[in-house]
Amino acid sequence: MSDSLVFLTLEDFMPFVGREVLVDATPQPLAIRLDSAVPVIDTGLGQRTPFTLTFSTPWTTLLTEAHYPIQVGKQVAVIHLIPTQTAPGPRRFYHAVFN
Repeated sequence: MSDSLVFLTLEDFMPFVGREVLVDATPQPLAIRLDSAVPVIDTGLGQRTPFTLTFSTPWTTLLTEAHYPIQVGKQVAVIHLIPTQTAPGPRRFYHAVFN
């Protein structure tokens, strides 16, 4: 992954909805699917519109809650992924909130 960190917006993630993105999950990168990118009500207090991202992995893959460098196209950002309580099934879900 690239070493350059950037400040991403909802618009940066929209082209990747439904596609896999690369997460630096040491000891090796892991491809996770970006399932949705949804704006949150904008309070007008921040520099960008708040948004929530939902990711998923196969059920057999489990990421712990942590900050992960994520490759979005040619850009890298560090995001805080939070496992979402998911019933057993084909996919395990995670979310990230950007204020």
